[in-house]
Amino acid sequence: MKRVKNYLKVILGSFIIGATFNLFFTKYKLIPAGMFGFSLLYSSYTGYELAKTLFLANIFFLALGFITIPKKKLNSAILPFILVPIFTYLTKDIGVLINIEGAEKLLITIFGGVLVGIGYKFIYNGHGLVSGSDIIKIISKYIVKERAYLVSYIFDVLWIIISLNIFGIENTLYSIIAITIIEIISKRTTVGVSNSKVFYVITKKDSEVRKFILEKMHYELTVFDVKGGFSKNKNKILMSAIPTRDYYKLREGIKSIDPDAFIAITDTYEVIGKNI
Repeated sequence: MKRVKNYLKVILGSFIIGATFNLFFTKYKLIPAGMFGFSLLYSSYTGYELAKTLFLANIFFLALGFITIPKKKLNSAILPFILVPIFTYLTKDIGVLINIEGAEKLLITIFGGVLVGIGYKFIYNGHGLVSGSDIIKIISKYIVKERAYLVSYIFDVLWIIISLNIFGIENTLYSIIAITIIEIISKRTTVGVSNSKVFYVITKKDSEVRKFILEKMHYELTVFDVKGGFSKNKNKILMSAIPTRDYYKLREGIKSIDPDAFIAITDTYEVIGKNI
């Protein structure tokens, strides 16, 4: 049942993103965040169909991922990487059904950014990867490590510079607003304002939880021996730092193993090391 819910979240998120691209972004020459920004720029400049551009870009990044990173990390990318281009193609005439002619461009920008951000949020909550940018981030953590989060911002800046030359200053400024909204909604309001989370777990099934974190989630952890302040009972605390995008996956995984586990989660603004 849980897996079905995750699939439904990914499907809904993919539909929202595809439909929003056609209704708000392509018509008004707005550029979203990440590799979606590249696809829309390329499609607008060359006239090549957006859905095909998205599909080819996703195939390229999936292939790149299979070459460079553990295969298990790519399982969550396959479904949204297929569905977003499909829904983009199926909703290409959505402007005929939903007429937003005459609306203020600022409102169009805000609503477009909000909807795409919500689409991202659904996919992340369904344990999926949204676009090639997520694969680039995973690859980057092996190269630049703690600075991997900067890579996506570098690409966004690049798309903005290209947009400035293709669409002009006005559309580019609106695109910056859209990108900012997408980033805030998808990465911050989902579970907080930081890029990473630290989990502290006390459980009677510490070996199973430890195995889940190490072998299923592929993150490192630290084990502390502790003693209760009142009961004086000895216990263990499992601590692991993870990227925000895997917050729900780890939390729900621990709860499925031990529903009575004590879990404390904190924001962390920088993690130095190879764990994430």
